[in-house]
Amino acid sequence: MNKVLARKVAPLLTGMGLLFCSLGAQAAYPDKPIRLVVPFTPGGVTDVIARGVAKEMSKDLGQTIVVENKPGASGIIATDFVAKSAPDGYTVLLAAVGQAVVNNHLYKKLPYDPAQDLTAVSLVAEGQNVLVVNAQQSPFKTGEELINYARSKPEELTYASFGNGSSSHLSAAAFTTMANIDVIHAPYRGSAPAMTDLLGGHISFMFDSMGTAITHIKANTVRPLAVSGPERSSLLPEVPTFAELGLNQGYNVTAWFGFHVSSGTPPEIVERLSQSMRTVSENTEFVEGFRRQGVDILSSTPAEYAEFLRQEDEKLGSLIKQANITLD
Repeated sequence: MNKVLARKVAPLLTGMGLLFCSLGAQAAYPDKPIRLVVPFTPGGVTDVIARGVAKEMSKDLGQTIVVENKPGASGIIATDFVAKSAPDGYTVLLAAVGQAVVNNHLYKKLPYDPAQDLTAVSLVAEGQNVLVVNAQQSPFKTGEELINYARSKPEELTYASFGNGSSSHLSAAAFTTMANIDVIHAPYRGSAPAMTDLLGGHISFMFDSMGTAITHIKANTVRPLAVSGPERSSLLPEVPTFAELGLNQGYNVTAWFGFHVSSGTPPEIVERLSQSMRTVSENTEFVEGFRRQGVDILSSTPAEYAEFLRQEDEKLGSLIKQANITLD
């Protein structure tokens, strides 16, 4: 090859080499451990889902998925961390409804733009919340009894939630709004302290996640009166839905969870993560294990999850406005 031709060909070969290296790097994803960020402390339902799914996805992806808990500020700390991480698919957020939708309506200003800084990957799981009262002290045997009492005595009953904007709070807000009852909200820092005060007789009722409530229900320490989803739960087939209590304005609220990555993450990496979650959701033994705990393991394409988020944002935004939910 003469020197002139060599000078012309060399840049082309270099460019092709860089292209092949880039394609090779993308094709090799993942080639190092993945960080799965959870916006809550260890031990809660989000953390349990994260650790179970991470273990199964690690098998499919051939890389370790390390769960990292970053609690605080209603999940804003964790969400901001992921939103500002490198768009390479190695930092993934497991968002609950609060981080994915609700915070956008409760906070006037967030340190990130949910629409611009995050990319939807896949739905991961969903579970119902269940309305429970103290089985030993509460006079209410049915949801209708609770509603009728609350209507006759405004602001006498109190209810607990896991915090402002949590799925527990939204389920209760949907229930009280559709039932047209005036009760007092007592936000707590999680399910455990809220349940402690319910068992201690300090509050009238609460909506707890099915996974944690079922233990207390089986122990006959709390009594279930209604479930928050559109259908009855297979774990509590005798417990009615909102609609069966005559509450038919369409505000069914479930506790759902989904994967997000920072905006700009290559589509093929987003798709690979989505496909891996799909593989997990097809593992019958794994899925049944969580179903016995009141959690349905799910999956979706990125486009399907994005559409789901749009619908939930519209529905819950309307609920938050109608129920006048604020951070006060």
